[in-house]
Amino acid sequence: EPAASEAAPPRPDGAPAQAVAAAAGEAEAAPPLYATRLPPPATLRYELRRGRLTGSGDLQWRPDAGRYRLRLEGAVVGLNVLTQESTGTVEPHGLVPQRFTDQRARRPMVAANFEREAGRIRFSGPSHELPWQPGVQDRLSWMVQLAAVAQAEPQRLAAGERIVLQVVGARGDGSAWAFTSLGPDSVALFGERGDAVRFVREPRHAHDTRVEVWLDPARHHLPVRATLASGEAETLELRLREMLP
Repeated sequence: EPAASEAAPPRPDGAPAQAVAAAAGEAEAAPPLYATRLPPPATLRYELRRGRLTGSGDLQWRPDAGRYRLRLEGAVVGLNVLTQESTGTVEPHGLVPQRFTDQRARRPMVAANFEREAGRIRFSGPSHELPWQPGVQDRLSWMVQLAAVAQAEPQRLAAGERIVLQVVGARGDGSAWAFTSLGPDSVALFGERGDAVRFVREPRHAHDTRVEVWLDPARHHLPVRATLASGEAETLELRLREMLP
């Protein structure tokens, strides 16, 4: 650990280089548990871009009586290219997924089942299991969980601060996603320019997922823009068009 006088210089985008490097090298340990303040029910309608193709993506967030349902449907040129759904319970530390399903264009649906009592996560495809840990999220629930942590613990929005989530996909993958805040950032939406807080999750190996996400304080810190890129795959981008109750 370098002394203060030897600290890495800040990056041009505002985040200390050390903080981003530390996020990329986060060890596979049990994720922290955070205070959370969940957003109210909402439907977020995004412009969806996959490579050169443009379409739409609707994210429906429905908490109800201690449970939640979160569903993202994406389409380009009239064809459904992505359907993800996360269901589970709502507890003091936020979302506790029980089942996550993921269906892509021309591929069969795959699922991850979070078996809390058995202490494991099982998958519809891969035969291996992952250990269940408190605070674990899936590849959709992290979007609302991140917002809920930001709402409850706004000090984590300061540049260089981190929020670490364990994120599990439906294809047997799971790893720590350490989001480093790059601080306030202006983001262009449709017909307006808004103030948001930008977070980045750096990949840790060649085929890992790089995530950038902009959280809007005026919209309960829900993502108004997000980009996800893995290896050679085309980048997926969501940019908010409108938000409805």
